[in-house]
Amino acid sequence: MSIELQKSTQFKINELVILTKAGSIDISTIYEEISIFDSLFSPVISGSILIKDSIGLSGRLVFDGSESLLIDIAKDENSDVASYKKSFRIYKQANRINEGLNSETYTLNFVSDELIFSDQQRINQAYENVYTQVVLRILEEYLKVPKKDLNGFYENTFGVRRIVIPNLRPFEAIDWCTKRSVDIKNSPNYLFYQNIAGYNFISLSSLLTKEDILEIKFQAKNLSGSDAFSEISTARSFEVVAQNDMIEKTRSGVNAGRFIGFDPITRSVASKTISFADHYTAMKHGNKNPNFSVVQNREGQSNETTFNARKSVSIFGSGRQLSNYIKSRDPSSLSKVDDRENYLFQRKAIFANLMSKRIRVTMPGNFQLSSGFNVTVNAPYFGIKEPGSDNDDVSLSGKYIIVGTRHIIGFDKHETIIEVATTSTDNPVIPVSNPSQTSQALNYA
Repeated sequence: MSIELQKSTQFKINELVILTKAGSIDISTIYEEISIFDSLFSPVISGSILIKDSIGLSGRLVFDGSESLLIDIAKDENSDVASYKKSFRIYKQANRINEGLNSETYTLNFVSDELIFSDQQRINQAYENVYTQVVLRILEEYLKVPKKDLNGFYENTFGVRRIVIPNLRPFEAIDWCTKRSVDIKNSPNYLFYQNIAGYNFISLSSLLTKEDILEIKFQAKNLSGSDAFSEISTARSFEVVAQNDMIEKTRSGVNAGRFIGFDPITRSVASKTISFADHYTAMKHGNKNPNFSVVQNREGQSNETTFNARKSVSIFGSGRQLSNYIKSRDPSSLSKVDDRENYLFQRKAIFANLMSKRIRVTMPGNFQLSSGFNVTVNAPYFGIKEPGSDNDDVSLSGKYIIVGTRHIIGFDKHETIIEVATTSTDNPVIPVSNPSQTSQALNYA
């Protein structure tokens, strides 16, 4: 592992080439800015490149979706860390603007080639397997994903399911499977995404407990004696995107809610209450305590028990476990039924809880900062501090997962903007509201 830094935002373009019908064209001298995006909630990596063209490239080429973009960028010429090498399909030319008589600017939008291939086909097929194996078969058999792009994380789901993919594009089919997948604790927290390692199909619970790849610091840069890794781990700026949205948590069922199910075969109806503890304790988390506050409403009811805050109504199959007719004639179906009562309500609550605490951090360019990896954030405390007291803001500091990344490579610097989120906190105290707060507010005149 070696890296030589003159400054933390430096980079070296080894190759930046457009593959066209007529051959390859080097655009490393005419680009203005490259942006590359990945996200936990996107199946593919995408991006855009702004070009200032004074050689008539756009006039000679017809950008019709057949062109590919080859990107090979490293931190320095001999670096074997924080490098990026990948090919993309250019799918759109946009914002073409004349800049005088001799040049023009335009944007080329690019995406992983598998998305284009996915949009050109449909899946109508029955499977009887765990969802993980169904996803892998779609990636290999329909999308023909190269083995080098299958090096991400994969985790087996719980339970063999008998399913029929209902005329969906491959990526739509994978998303359909992802939303129905549960782990061994029946927690529906699976994710499918592409990052620097390749495609991934894994539970949020497993991701949150993996080791962090970087400890983000907030301190002065370019200090005497500081090394390269200290420089690239120091944040340039940060912004608290969200910390606790009471309305969103209530409406998404994070605090509490109810699932109402009906089975048209057994003609049974059932209701299931779901509290914050039900979906939170079914997962593992990165920090000690939950992002949760106990708040009482004007009737003295805790937000943990307001089960009418959100309701999900759907067909379900649990009632069939009590049917002697099904047990005697089709017993194998009982273990392969689509268990909507385990995922339909809980999945939205789980990810709303994750996104309720987010920080956006601007870092020196680093391609290793990619969605799905964990970082530790030591957020600074703003305010008057006692001599010798800790400088960390305990309400923000802790272990976070990267939910989205944008790499911005300009003419002379590379910066990485990451959005990180967490389901938990190292704050040792779970806040509990005081009933007198509500009383004072209601009686205020």
